[in-house]
Amino acid sequence: METKYYKNWQEYMAQHTEIDEKQAAVMAPKLQSYEEMLFSFIMFLCV
Repeated sequence: METKYYKNWQEYMAQHTEIDEKQAAVMAPKLQSYEEMLFSFIMFLCV
């Protein structure tokens, strides 16, 4: 999905190189769950 505001985890990490591996390990599950919730919400709106 190409948007100005939405970024998946890989794109986010590529843009924020200041995040180290320890921080990324904590952040990844939370941000990925938000990605899934956003996708589910968009699918809900489409149905």
